[in-house]
Amino acid sequence: MFKFYSSYLLMLSCLTHLICCGFPFLIGLSSVLSNIFIFESFALNFEFLEKAELFLFIFTSLIFSLIISLEVYNRKIKCVVAADCCTEEECETTKKKIKYNIVLSSILYLFNTSLLLSEMI
Repeated sequence: MFKFYSSYLLMLSCLTHLICCGFPFLIGLSSVLSNIFIFESFALNFEFLEKAELFLFIFTSLIFSLIISLEVYNRKIKCVVAADCCTEEECETTKKKIKYNIVLSSILYLFNTSLLLSEMI
């Protein structure tokens, strides 16, 4: 019994430490790094992100297509082979969340694609 209470106490202390110290550290670190990139872009004419833009877009396209293909595999092939995928109500809420995330990701991806193509043309 003490093992369970001690693990709950450990998780609570780690959570409070994350909120107290972890989040401000990450926010501060991201602001410092973004200021360095902005300074180098404007003052030193450093175009690191501009040169890596196409490679990052290709990487994003690969990840996006992998997510969609894995979801198609999960719905079409895996659920047909294994009859016990999940219960009906669990499947419905999960399918709605996944469908919403894929639609939102597709909209953002198309917007990003249109911006990238408009810059290249």
